[in-house]
Amino acid sequence: MRKTSDIIWQDAQHQVLFEILDLIGNTGSDSQVLFKLKDYTENHFALEELYMAQLDFPGRDAHIESHNRFREEIDQLLGQGEQLDDQFREIIGTYLTEWLTRHVFGIDKELEDFILQSDTR
Repeated sequence: MRKTSDIIWQDAQHQVLFEILDLIGNTGSDSQVLFKLKDYTENHFALEELYMAQLDFPGRDAHIESHNRFREEIDQLLGQGEQLDDQFREIIGTYLTEWLTRHVFGIDKELEDFILQSDTR
């Protein structure tokens, strides 16, 4: 039986991730916002991966691979230096926001549906 409520922790964490991505576009933002994104993303991914392991989520490997690609992208961006110029901030902000949007409304929805069908939320 499908439960009708959303997964509040997952939705709240996704909202924070989008808020952090918005900070990248702020004039004068530096690599600290990327460190903040990296830290928060790691905590979010760890929680999702814990649920996937505990519930034996069938899409676990592909989902973790997607998380790992995002981790690599953030690490590469952090290697770009302390200051982010306007064009670079715009490009990475747009890219990361698009990536996260596709992830949240794609693969994360599959995980959400699976969790909602389980007894664990």
